[in-house]
Amino acid sequence: MMGNFVVAPEDIDIKVVDEALGTYEFATHVAKHHFCKRCGIYPFHQTLRKPGHYRVHLGCVDGINPLDLPYELIDGASL
Repeated sequence: MMGNFVVAPEDIDIKVVDEALGTYEFATHVAKHHFCKRCGIYPFHQTLRKPGHYRVHLGCVDGINPLDLPYELIDGASL
């Protein structure tokens, strides 16, 4: 579950073990989508709308159980 809020760079601590983090950038190279090279999970990305800030996959945050959080389904095809 991707959080619907952005996190400032000074408020996030990203730990990468054994160079397991990969990055994909679309044409503008502003948004940066990070993924695990081992399992493929998409833990966070740097946003296009607020460059340098992050949205985080809440299942990748220590101490948070995303199944206990309220959520909103978004129909991306209808946006």
